[in-house]
Amino acid sequence: MSTRYDQFCALARAAEILGERWTLLITRELLLGPKRFSDLKGRLDGISGSVLSQRLDSLIKYGLVERSYLPPPAASMVFQLTDGGLALRPAIFELIRWGGRFLMPARPGERREPEWTSLVLQAYARPGPVPKKSFNLHIRENGHEAVFAVTGTSEGTVISTGPAEADARLCAGFEDVLGLMSGRIDPRQPRGEGLIETEGDPEALACFSQMFA
Repeated sequence: MSTRYDQFCALARAAEILGERWTLLITRELLLGPKRFSDLKGRLDGISGSVLSQRLDSLIKYGLVERSYLPPPAASMVFQLTDGGLALRPAIFELIRWGGRFLMPARPGERREPEWTSLVLQAYARPGPVPKKSFNLHIRENGHEAVFAVTGTSEGTVISTGPAEADARLCAGFEDVLGLMSGRIDPRQPRGEGLIETEGDPEALACFSQMFA
């Protein structure tokens, strides 16, 4: 049973729908793409199958999530966001930006998934004209890797799944990626062996932090 506040307030309604434990993280996973029940459970350490079912049923009830079926050879049922669920994207991005204030230092034993970085990149992507440079960004954590294409356009920075044709390539762990995005780390300066790898146009590398706000 979800929490009810008995208040005629839009924020109270939003809290009723999204405020239960795990709900925002389920939404995070589905913003990355459709997922099977087992996929979701595998990414949410500590959630029970019954709680996951309850949260999904609630999101379906409110029209934010729907069931869909993948064609063969996968031929499996997945959960995906509806248009109403996708409308949460700007709010989720603002929460990511706000939560970033409290992210560091990392806590021992916390799970890291390179794919989650996609939402961080999108949340901080700079709107408006940016240098028309392109990058393949490789995120490596705990033996896993995700690759994103970062492309500068006259309308802002575009983040997509990579790799793609690019002016430069960067490879780093999550903390170093945050430093590269903020400009705290200059990708042209050598770091410890294996910490940050770069190749390609030095002029493009110098522009990387300008892709993010």
